[in-house]
Amino acid sequence: MRAFLPLSLLLLTGLSACGSKTACFALSDEDATRKVIAEYGKLSASETGDPRQMQFTSTRVVGVGRNRSDKGDGKGLTQVWFMQDDHTVTVATLTEDCHLQVRPGLDPEAIKRAAIPVHSPNF
Repeated sequence: MRAFLPLSLLLLTGLSACGSKTACFALSDEDATRKVIAEYGKLSASETGDPRQMQFTSTRVVGVGRNRSDKGDGKGLTQVWFMQDDHTVTVATLTEDCHLQVRPGLDPEAIKRAAIPVHSPNF
């Protein structure tokens, strides 16, 4: 595991461009992927990490997961899993209020061990 990732990648970032506390709740797989790509694109160069491990396109999505929650309870999460060129996986987590967390460098088997069940993307 890479220990020198920018701290901002491991913490939820305050990217509330959605304007609503539930704007990212129950997005389709395609919309969630687009939102992750858009929010990641808003990060400064110092926040984006290693570009070899942080490539986000819909063709790289290997899984999408959602937890069970009620709209507005503040617990809704959507995870989009991206395969990278170095054969690691990067998981991007969106909260229901559109905050983004990115965790790169995961072993692809992490998808099978994820706390939130993951399914193949439906685009």
